[in-house]
Amino acid sequence: MGFLNGAYGKLMAGKLVRDIQYQMTSVQSRLRRVTREIGQKEKMYQAQQRNMKQAMQSQMQYAAYGMMNSMGIDPNGIFNNPSSQAIDMNQMNIYSQCMQRAQMQYMNSMTMWENIFEMQRDGDLQALKDLEEDLQTEKDNLESRLQIAKAEYDAKKEEEKDGAKNLAPNYTGQ
Repeated sequence: MGFLNGAYGKLMAGKLVRDIQYQMTSVQSRLRRVTREIGQKEKMYQAQQRNMKQAMQSQMQYAAYGMMNSMGIDPNGIFNNPSSQAIDMNQMNIYSQCMQRAQMQYMNSMTMWENIFEMQRDGDLQALKDLEEDLQTEKDNLESRLQIAKAEYDAKKEEEKDGAKNLAPNYTGQ
């Protein structure tokens, strides 16, 4: 009876191992896709943020130049002709104030945009990160189930082997 029990148990444990391996392959594939998608979205957000910073910096410069032009000062004339004695300290002070004001506006805008970006990134990526965490948990669960199923398969294999020994006829006459 041990032979039949071991053989049947081995077949069922082998089927369970194959089923769990199939599930594991599916979960690992989905986990890789989700992880890759998270990485791609992170790169996209980083590129957008970098582009936004560059655009904001150029806007800051244009704003400072615009303020100076509105005051009747040529911003290019201040630095393009350094040997000229025509540079008025008043113009340099105005230039400095315009740059400071533009930089303050830039910093305020950057803080606002970074907060908006962070909220958007978190909102978009949270669902994917939750899915990734769930898939990782499922994968860990399947790995532990697979180890148990393999141990059961090995035990049933030994039981079958022991049962086969008991089925062999005893020719010693005892």
